[in-house]
Amino acid sequence: MTGYGKGSNSSDSYEIQVEIKSVNHRFLDINFRMPSFLNELEMKLRERLKKIICRGSLTVIVNAASIPGKENIKRIDFETAKTYKEMLEKLREELKISGDINLEMILKFQDIFNQTDQRNSGDTTEKVSECFERALSDMISYREKEGENILNEMIFHIENLENIVNQTKELAVNSALIQYEKLLDRLKTITNIESLNKERLEQELVLISDKVDISEEISRLLSHTCLFKNTLIEDRAVGKILNNLSQEMHREASTISAKTNLTDISHLSVKMKETIEIIREQVQNVE
Repeated sequence: MTGYGKGSNSSDSYEIQVEIKSVNHRFLDINFRMPSFLNELEMKLRERLKKIICRGSLTVIVNAASIPGKENIKRIDFETAKTYKEMLEKLREELKISGDINLEMILKFQDIFNQTDQRNSGDTTEKVSECFERALSDMISYREKEGENILNEMIFHIENLENIVNQTKELAVNSALIQYEKLLDRLKTITNIESLNKERLEQELVLISDKVDISEEISRLLSHTCLFKNTLIEDRAVGKILNNLSQEMHREASTISAKTNLTDISHLSVKMKETIEIIREQVQNVE
């Protein structure tokens, strides 16, 4: 199911923005794009998503822009710098070297600088988490609104499918007898039926007619549509169940199409499969 949410805030050092995008996917797939200094937070946010989202491809984008003047710059360790200066002066005296000890000499010693990484401070982590929750709330609201529209669409199409199946059911009442009589008439045109064993002939025709009987497929298909409608209104993740049901409905409709030789039922079976295909596409949007 598609969705989008965004949250923004600022910490002591950063302007923070979190975006969460969701698109359709058979399973749950989560991807993060965030600064490396927040890697430890990623696992926590990932687990949070797993607890409330069951299906979908999610992309979480975290941006943290330094506030001017708050950049994470290197600091000078003055005590270490003084120690180096004293050591250089002592070296000059011992070696009797002329010249002054200047700043350029001291700056060549890199360990006079220390860089305490303040980026992943408690304040920054907390603000990122707050932005994430806002973005998540917005995305869920977006998905819920879309879900209402999808629900109405699927109810419309599943009820339309039931109407088509019921029309087929009415036509199928005498379909086996009609096809039996057609087979008998065709046989009369190609052979001398009086010369055949009448009892054996009837047995064979009944067997053939039974193979084209679609009453069981219709019954199962109506059972699937009923279960589909009941599952739609359950207060839990039902996407996978609906996907399986739609596959079963398509299988029954295909069997009906393959078994019947009656034009009216064939036309209705085409409508069935078209409607089921629409339902199957919509089901991919359901969590």
